[in-house]
Amino acid sequence: MIRVGFLMSDTGGGHRAAGRAIEAALDHRYPDTFKCEYFDVFRKCGIPPLHRAPEIYPWWVRHHQPSYDLFVAAIDRAMALRVGRGSLSHLVGRKGPLGRAYATWSAAVVLHAGFSGLAVAARRASGVSLPLLTVITDMASPHSGWFHPEVDRCLVPTESAIEKGIKLGLAREKLRLVGHPAHPKFALLEKTKAEAREELGWDPHLLTALVVSGAEGMGAMERLARSLDGLGAQVAIVAGKNEALAARLREVSWQDPAHVYGFVTNMETLMRGADLLIGKPGPGVIAEAAIMGLPMILTGGMVNELANVQYVVEAGAGVYAKTPDEVRATLAGWVSFPPELARHAANTRKIAYPHASLDIADEIAALARSRPSRVAPA
Repeated sequence: MIRVGFLMSDTGGGHRAAGRAIEAALDHRYPDTFKCEYFDVFRKCGIPPLHRAPEIYPWWVRHHQPSYDLFVAAIDRAMALRVGRGSLSHLVGRKGPLGRAYATWSAAVVLHAGFSGLAVAARRASGVSLPLLTVITDMASPHSGWFHPEVDRCLVPTESAIEKGIKLGLAREKLRLVGHPAHPKFALLEKTKAEAREELGWDPHLLTALVVSGAEGMGAMERLARSLDGLGAQVAIVAGKNEALAARLREVSWQDPAHVYGFVTNMETLMRGADLLIGKPGPGVIAEAAIMGLPMILTGGMVNELANVQYVVEAGAGVYAKTPDEVRATLAGWVSFPPELARHAANTRKIAYPHASLDIADEIAALARSRPSRVAPA
């Protein structure tokens, strides 16, 4: 088995989800060939309190998102000024946890903003000429920490990401536009809408809105979901890991058909059965919705996700609604005037990259199989 390391952190569900999508694509494209290992950099290399980042992140964004947004923006500016400079080898020497992991891998894949420079520093210090590939899982405006001139390949989701990479010192030939790595099951699903609805027990005729809160079930989800009732549309609500929220929503006396779920593993079937998506402007859900042809009503989101909103709106693939009342008004308009919904649905093709994860798998395979022999440390 060819061992591949994924450098990520469980700060939110997106980084591991992207890794799982790539891992599934490697299994699909190259069965029984690759073994993927997840290396949580904050957990294993972080200086306190960074080693607790997976616990701090959800609390921070839930209770004081403005300060989190300011923190991310400040780090972005700092990294844009010094990308490719300096060294972090004092944290990641060959005897450190990352250096030891490098000795067992055939390639390393960066799946978290800020870790590209760390990955390069560890390679310098470890003496292992390990191929490094960055897969950017931000979307329209990636954090500067994604980009480092010394990675071997940098796979990006949008044209704007290529432009930013060039500005930050990457050679154009190292950058490739592939899209965001959605799980291959979205592109490979063969069920029709009717088959998906029959499997899910949904009304086969009503316009159906899929409301997604993210894995952690964050945000003012209850008010949003309840605001959509009474429009003559069927709603399917995914509360994520917030089981208390799911329980409350199941107790509501809905006027229209409503289906409430907690954490799900069949999102591709839910999306196939739906006609549109309502949710936060996260890159993963946008990529999945685009593959499935779902127009989007985006709402909420952090400052670094607002560029995703602009990306979707400019493509004509959806709209942005700041409040539950605005979401309700937009859905009411689409219910009453289906051609507008159809126009947005057609435009989702402009931002769909159904084979992104498979293309990434091919890049990893090419790098891993071309790994040179061990070299002396710099």
